[in-house]
Amino acid sequence: MSKVTSFSVSIVGLILCTLTLIRCAKEYSYEGGPQASGSAVYTLVGAGGICTSSVIAGDYFAGTALNTGNTIQLHVHVTSVGTYTLSSNSTNGMVFATSGSFTDTGFQSITLLGSGTPTADGSFDVLVKGGEGCTVTIRVNKAQVPQANYALVGDPNSCGILFNSGTYIAGKATDNSNYVTVNVKVTGTGPYSISTDTLDGIFFSASGTFTSTGTHSVNLMASGTPDLPRNLVFTPKGTGTSCTFKIAVQIVNPAAYVLESGSVGATNQCIYNVLGTYTANTPLSLSNTVSMHVYVANLGNFAVATNTVNGMSFSVTGTFTTQNGQWITLTGIGTPISPGTYTFTPEIIGPAPLGGQACSFDITVQ
Repeated sequence: MSKVTSFSVSIVGLILCTLTLIRCAKEYSYEGGPQASGSAVYTLVGAGGICTSSVIAGDYFAGTALNTGNTIQLHVHVTSVGTYTLSSNSTNGMVFATSGSFTDTGFQSITLLGSGTPTADGSFDVLVKGGEGCTVTIRVNKAQVPQANYALVGDPNSCGILFNSGTYIAGKATDNSNYVTVNVKVTGTGPYSISTDTLDGIFFSASGTFTSTGTHSVNLMASGTPDLPRNLVFTPKGTGTSCTFKIAVQIVNPAAYVLESGSVGATNQCIYNVLGTYTANTPLSLSNTVSMHVYVANLGNFAVATNTVNGMSFSVTGTFTTQNGQWITLTGIGTPISPGTYTFTPEIIGPAPLGGQACSFDITVQ
């Protein structure tokens, strides 16, 4: 048995299931349409407050109609299968809605499609209705004007960050110390607006005017409050240009531990057990878990999460109260897209160079 890596990480958070039970204790059966015996019973994750781990996609400009790229992805906890219809209130000329069927219980994700035309620029809280409901914040940019011609250095791969300022703690709002500096090669002067997608409750953005050509440094300022400890990959986008950079959302009082490896015939593969059945187009439930063996040197908080592969991801957060070898259990969310065998990379959450080191495990989808 060999150890993949040993380190201390700096991350906080609660396992999604625990967070849901605390913040979303009231179960919700939506009654927005004709009541039928086949209506699903489910709870919005984050009900009564901010929608937890929401993902807001697309660009939003005052006076520009929303399209199929303007969506909100939310997480729900389904306790009874059936049909569902979900929509938001109308805010600044925008509405988000979706409908469908849940065929299994457990934690799942849904995507609401936007429609309408934003009437003003600024930040707007959109309430997704149902039970107590939860809110997401949509940033609407000023009406589009002719932009500068430029490219993010590193496009379309890693941005090659010049400077990453500040720390990111789950549950703590970002401030002016949180920003990322990227390089931009300008070939035509004029206004610019660069922003990322919103992940785990935070995003990065910058705007201004390039008055000369050549290479310029731009500070992308962070906004929002991270929900959960995660290793996040952001994609800043400008006018026809994009790249990527990583940010680690940390916890306090981190444990020192390693993900153990040593499976026969595999290189850097975790010591693990897969539970549950995985079927294409069938949402994962609480029975879809992966147990992994770890070795704990110092007690404290921990968080481990995988990348998203074939529509699925796995994660766990908690506190180690005993030392030495033990098992942790990652819970899956999402819906498998296609049959086949897929490799996941669970990472200990934290900043480089310690955080982000990992092993791997395989999931077979029928």
